[in-house]
Amino acid sequence: MLKTIVCIVGLASLVLCAAGRVSQVSYIGCYLDNEARDLKGLTGVSKIGQFSIGSLMLSSASMTHELCSRVCSLGGFPYFGVQVGLQCFCGTSYGSLGAANASDCNSVCSGNGASKCGGEWRISVFALTYPYKKYFEQTQMPNQTVESTQSTYWTSADKTKAECLMMCEASADCQAVIFSGQQRLCHLLRFAYPRACQPQQYRWRLLCSRLTAFYPGSLLAKKPNHFANCSIA
Repeated sequence: MLKTIVCIVGLASLVLCAAGRVSQVSYIGCYLDNEARDLKGLTGVSKIGQFSIGSLMLSSASMTHELCSRVCSLGGFPYFGVQVGLQCFCGTSYGSLGAANASDCNSVCSGNGASKCGGEWRISVFALTYPYKKYFEQTQMPNQTVESTQSTYWTSADKTKAECLMMCEASADCQAVIFSGQQRLCHLLRFAYPRACQPQQYRWRLLCSRLTAFYPGSLLAKKPNHFANCSIA
């Protein structure tokens, strides 16, 4: 049956329309890693919002499972891994180098002494799941962006916001959409934030993200007076 998306937007300014998807975390196991890296989802990415990325990873002296899952959720990645106490990786697959002994992942997380974050060339791998919900929530567009040497979006010629939202809903790679009413263009984003070098000549009318409120103090801060009445039937 054909799904239709209804999104009633009461703002003339740029808005963020975010789907209510909450990430859930489950531990998979301890795995081997090497210089080629097992989880390579952040290839080409140098920054996601406030987080700086280098050599396929986020390094933080305050690393926790929650922090790493928060970063990887912005790209809708199904897996994340933590290593040597302070490194975070995202990916679409894991285990290419084989499993390690569970006891090898014995490094304490730098941001939480009660948790383990991999070890020396050992990575603690977790699964991220995103329960499906049939609605979108509207907030203001975030100031955060993504910086990457690789493409972080693709474009489709869509006549309406509903068509744009349906395109995103049908693609696992789509975390957000930006719709230009004047040009009838739909930009489907691979991350919940727009690219830093997004062309300024476009007058975007709608950004709809699947990923918001997955942790308290979400990067995509919601404002009740900016909510839209959105649903998928």
